[in-house]
Amino acid sequence: MSHILIVLAVIAFLFRKPLGRLIARQFPDRAKRQRVLATIIAAFLLVIGMRLLALLW
Repeated sequence: MSHILIVLAVIAFLFRKPLGRLIARQFPDRAKRQRVLATIIAAFLLVIGMRLLALLW
């Protein structure tokens, strides 16, 4: 599972310009776009935190 997350993070980093344009087209409102990105980042960090907690438990 964590390997999939790492691969997705690398793909998102490599394609951040096209992904940014896609998100900008989907959410033209800047505040809403930032909320969506913040939610995605928070979910990603939550999953990583849970994986670390399970690993160290």
